[in-house]
Amino acid sequence: MTTPPLPSAPQQARDMALSAVLAWSLPVDPDELCLVTGELVANAVTHAGTTLGVRIRTRGGAAVRVEVTDRDVRPPTLFAPGRSDESHWGLVVVAALASRWGYERLTTGKVVWAEVDFAAEPVPLA
Repeated sequence: MTTPPLPSAPQQARDMALSAVLAWSLPVDPDELCLVTGELVANAVTHAGTTLGVRIRTRGGAAVRVEVTDRDVRPPTLFAPGRSDESHWGLVVVAALASRWGYERLTTGKVVWAEVDFAAEPVPLA
């Protein structure tokens, strides 16, 4: 009998984002929020290589904010990958889908965040 593999950190974060959308009835596109969340976590796993934390919360009833905290003080870098590049697309995707994104230095590392504004119309869930 084999044990099923544990989900990756980005998959766990995407599952967390989808749970938040469903539990809180957030008026955001769940696919976009999951993609933004997964890319922020994948970036932290790949570049920080430290323990990390994920927080999802609403911002003033107008947006949902995803925060990924790690212990690396280096700021995230938005690259301009070439069309054939298979990496460095994470923050490009985040910048394209999020309404805003950025980072804040902490005494123990940093938090990289992205916000997705609430939709004016209800978002149908598939």
